Amino acid sequence: MIRIFTRSPYIVSVNNVSQTGSKIELFIYPGGGTPPASPTYTLSKLIPGTSVTENLYNISPYLREYLTHKLNGMNYNTINDLTELDEYTYVDVNTYNLIGGVYVLDSSFTARCYDGYGYYEDMTNVDRGDVLLGEDDYYYWHDSTNTPAIIAAHRAGIVTAYLGKDYFVTYTNQNTGAIVTNNYPTAGVYDLYRVPSTYYGARVLMQIYNSTSVLLWHSRFLPKEECRYTPMAIDFVNKFGGWQREFFYKASFEQLNVTNTTYNLMMPDILPMTLSIGQRAVFNANGIRRYTMNTGWVDEAYAETMQELLLSERVIWVDGNLRIPVKVVTNSINKQKNINNKTINYSIEIELAFDVINSVI
Repeated sequence: MIRIFTRSPYIVSVNNVSQTGSKIELFIYPGGGTPPASPTYTLSKLIPGTSVTENLYNISPYLREYLTHKLNGMNYNTINDLTELDEYTYVDVNTYNLIGGVYVLDSSFTARCYDGYGYYEDMTNVDRGDVLLGEDDYYYWHDSTNTPAIIAAHRAGIVTAYLGKDYFVTYTNQNTGAIVTNNYPTAGVYDLYRVPSTYYGARVLMQIYNSTSVLLWHSRFLPKEECRYTPMAIDFVNKFGGWQREFFYKASFEQLNVTNTTYNLMMPDILPMTLSIGQRAVFNANGIRRYTMNTGWVDEAYAETMQELLLSERVIWVDGNLRIPVKVVTNSINKQKNINNKTINYSIEIELAFDVINSVI
């Protein structure tokens, strides 16, 4: 099936030497439900000229309206944990040629759509696959006092992936050699836990296989202790369009920024004046809390993770069991290299995506 990553353009070409125009129909159905009976959108154009008959349509903005990322996945030990339906959508696309004043069906296709993107160097219509996390080594916070069964911030995170019928996932405990295998008899988009509940504290190799036992994807999840600071768990929507968890292990600092409006008072009495009333006052006082976080020592390749975090439009700080929406304030980083700096640490500033005083009406 075609995959569309909607933060980048997806161009549909409609061309026929006999056409005087064209149209496309989009049947959008979130979560792979039943396609609508009538098109969600119908787009049409006339050809630019008799010698240029090709029409191009960018359908990504229409698909992205259905991808909202309301909740980040918190799966701890559920095998068949289906992804929230607003994390992906399906679309049936029909293209038509306008020939002799009549629309004639030209082509049809179905696509699964995620809120990912490609870089300029990838050119158009990049396909990042159905596993919404890159293959790599990832660290998760582990401490002997952590309780991931109870506290969401103590969990290793999830891997969102489309699994076809009879796919299976294996987890190898690289400390003991033990293996856990989860089978998926029904196709769907799942939030897969990164580390089985009984493997916390161990190095874990996660592998995804198709129904014929062909390895499709693998990554390792490695425990990391932090004795001095309390790590901050940050979930963000990455370039694949899936939730990715990273831990900021080292020192964090909280800052309060307050804004208000000052106005001059009218003194109720000139004679005698009342000192305690003053001459100026403020209104609309409110504040925003900001935090500075530090990754701790990371390798050179971690610069790509920082880039995806800064480019993300949806970020959540998991504080205990609270999902706190945040905005990344940092808009520039130096991508450090080991040859220049043997101890690479990234410092990122975030702010809460709401005011200190509730002013929602």
